[in-house]
Amino acid sequence: MAAEAGSSQRIQLYVWPKLWDLPSFDPYCLTAILYLQLAIPGDFTIIECTDVDLSPSGQLPFLVHGTEVVTSFASILKYVSGLAETEGNKYPNANTDKHLSPKERSQRNAWLAHVEANLGDLVASTFYSADNWDKTVHKAFSSLFPVPQRYFVPSKLRAAYQPRLEAAGLWSDAEPAPDKKSVFEESSLRGKQQKSVPKIEKNKGKFTKIFEKEKFIAKSKKILDLYARLLEGKQYVFDSITSIDVAIAAHTVLLIQPRLPDDTINKLVTETYPALLAHSERVKHRVLPGPNNPPFTYETYRRSLCSFLLPFWGRSAVKKDSTRKEKTPEERQVDRMRWAFVGLALGSLAAYIAVVGQPFFQFVLVKMQELEAAEELEYVEDDEWEEDDEEIEVELPEEVM
Repeated sequence: MAAEAGSSQRIQLYVWPKLWDLPSFDPYCLTAILYLQLAIPGDFTIIECTDVDLSPSGQLPFLVHGTEVVTSFASILKYVSGLAETEGNKYPNANTDKHLSPKERSQRNAWLAHVEANLGDLVASTFYSADNWDKTVHKAFSSLFPVPQRYFVPSKLRAAYQPRLEAAGLWSDAEPAPDKKSVFEESSLRGKQQKSVPKIEKNKGKFTKIFEKEKFIAKSKKILDLYARLLEGKQYVFDSITSIDVAIAAHTVLLIQPRLPDDTINKLVTETYPALLAHSERVKHRVLPGPNNPPFTYETYRRSLCSFLLPFWGRSAVKKDSTRKEKTPEERQVDRMRWAFVGLALGSLAAYIAVVGQPFFQFVLVKMQELEAAEELEYVEDDEWEEDDEEIEVELPEEVM
């Protein structure tokens, strides 16, 4: 009945925007896009969104179908699969996993969780590593956001993954900045440091990077070996393409397609795991738009500056969950930054008017006074000329006589 209520409206999938010639840069969003294209090809709209506050769960992707709002890929998978029963005439192939046995369904669910936790860690570690983030990814992400979000949302995304990657041993960050010293301390210590610091200390950062790279490769191989064995000698995980194939391919593509400064994982997959590479290409050819598949339909949800400054502006597009919990510390931090930005903007405007506006208004006032004085002077001169003309008219008859 819930699906029937929204049957008259087109399905909308809200995702992070496209990047690197892919429908989305986020592995979960890309998985949802590929799955919908497999299950209901051409019967949904991709809404590119950069405002996670629009989602009832505070995360992307989420699906809107009439009055129904579905969050997380697992829930989207369940909802779309159910359309084959509730709206079989319109979505006859929505349940792509219907041929799986109960045992295979359990295996699928386990593998989906493993992909999200482990391949997801590899994608996140590749994007948010210090070299890739500083040189490429941060700039690419910032270009997707409007002002002022581009100045803090990308860093917020990276910070959200830090605890997860630290727990997995895949977090790498730039070297910490040295403690600041006064000019006198630096001048007094400069000579001593140049003489006393051994060569191994100077190369400490280089050794640390090499160690982190080797650790990343070892962890990556441990994860990728599982999927190589899973796909060994097979086109798909099961007899035909299913949701687990889409999930694996979405993460694999994000490991190899972006051109990043540190291409360790790209080389590892392309040179060592040909089965994974061939599988991702097979899924792309089967699902992505092409001669045999309909094109994607895109729309863009842009959050205006007014809606950023005023949190309740224009938020009626998606119905919020009334049972949503209290704001998290990260959300409260964003709210504080929003109001700080409002205060900074208003304060800057007031300072500009006080410093620049007052002399400008004084200049305009002086100019207006000068114009009025010039007009009065012209008026007086005109009166004098009229008086002279009258005197001449009176004196002329006397001279003639």
